Amino acid sequence: MSEVFPPMHASHSADPSGNVYAVLDGWSALSVAGPDAVRFVQSFCTNDVAALAVGDSCEAFFTDVKAHVLAYGVVARLAETLVVVLSSAGADALCAHLDRYLIREQVTLQTLSDQQLLLLGCTVDPKITASVVTVVAAGWPAGVRFAIVPATAVTGVVHQLEQVAKPLDAEALERQRIAWGIPRDGVDVDARNLPQEVDRNEHAISFKKGCYLGQEPVARIDALGRVNWLLRGVRIEGPAPASGTALREAQITAQADEKSVGRITSSAATASGAIALAYLRREHATVGLRVRVNGVAAIVESLPMIVREASP
Repeated sequence: MSEVFPPMHASHSADPSGNVYAVLDGWSALSVAGPDAVRFVQSFCTNDVAALAVGDSCEAFFTDVKAHVLAYGVVARLAETLVVVLSSAGADALCAHLDRYLIREQVTLQTLSDQQLLLLGCTVDPKITASVVTVVAAGWPAGVRFAIVPATAVTGVVHQLEQVAKPLDAEALERQRIAWGIPRDGVDVDARNLPQEVDRNEHAISFKKGCYLGQEPVARIDALGRVNWLLRGVRIEGPAPASGTALREAQITAQADEKSVGRITSSAATASGAIALAYLRREHATVGLRVRVNGVAAIVESLPMIVREASP
C-alpha cells in the first residue's frame, strides 16, 4: 500500500508528490461575510485570524465561555469573507452559536449547505478547480487545499479530477489524517475538551491576540502550564480498535487491568497493525511509553506519525 499524500520520512519532511483528491462527505463549511467579518470571528476563536493575509488560513478552536471546544476547524480569509471548514457536520451548530452574539455588526452568517467539500493533494493542477473556491488546508501537508464546489457542479469537477488524479477513498483518507495527527471535529475533539488538551497550541492558539470568548480559561491554563489529558498518536500491534476503547498500562497485573490511562478517539488499519489518535493522562502521554489496547501491545508516539508501508 503506497502513500497517497507526501510520505513522512524520519524528519517529517514532505515529498512534493500528492496527485490525489477526496470527496469529503460529512464535512461542512460556514461563511462569515461583511465589513466586520474578521473582527467578529476574531472575538470567538483561539487563533489570530486578523493576522491572516487574503488567501491564507489557520487552524482554530471555537470555544464557550469556559473554554470547552464547540468546534475545531480551518479558518480561511477571502477578502471580506472568512470561510470556516469543519471536518464534521457542525457548521449549522457553529452558525447558531455565532448568531447569538450578532448585534450591530455588519456580518452575514451562512452555512454552505449547497456546497460539497473536496480535498486536493499537493500536486493537483490548480487549473482543474479554477472555477471554484479553494482554500489552504491548514494543518495538512504543505500544498494541500480544500475545494468548495457548488452541489450542481460536483459531478463535472470530479470527472475532471478523475482524468488527472487518483481518488482517495474514505479509509485511505482516514489513515492519512490520523498519521498526520490532524484531529477530526466531533471525533477527536468535542465539548469535553479544552483547547490545550488537543496539543495544537502552536498551530491553533494565539496567546498574544486580544479578547475572545473563552480566553480567560485558556490563558489560565497557559500560565499554570498543565492540562490533565493530551492527544497523542498510538501505534498498535493489532487490529484497529473502536473509538472509546481504553488504553491500559503495559504491565499485566490485576491493578493495571483495572486502570485506564487513556482512550482511543479514532483509528485506522495499516499493513503492520493500526495507528490511532488517543487522549492519555498527562503522566502517561510520554512518547515511547508502552501501553496495551484490547490486550495488544502498543506504543505512544509523537504527531505526526511515520507510516512505513510497502508499495504494491
